[in-house]
Amino acid sequence: MKQITRKKDIPCVDNQKDLALITSIIINEDVLGGTIFQTFDRAYALAEKFQDKFSHDFNWENQKLDFDEAIILFTKQELEKNYTI
Repeated sequence: MKQITRKKDIPCVDNQKDLALITSIIINEDVLGGTIFQTFDRAYALAEKFQDKFSHDFNWENQKLDFDEAIILFTKQELEKNYTI
């Protein structure tokens, strides 16, 4: 059986993995509502926005918020910004 190894020189892999992780954290927080498909689409769009602001290789050490907290705060701020009357 051929063993598959990850190529370290391809940042796209880390970028996509990070995007998936951010999306799952947003979904897990359960603040979006809607069907599973609506929730996923909204979470993914928010994850892309988060990743635009904080790249996949952002150093979270010595920050006021940890990675998870920053994602949730960002998500709630985006929701407030886009859904206030």
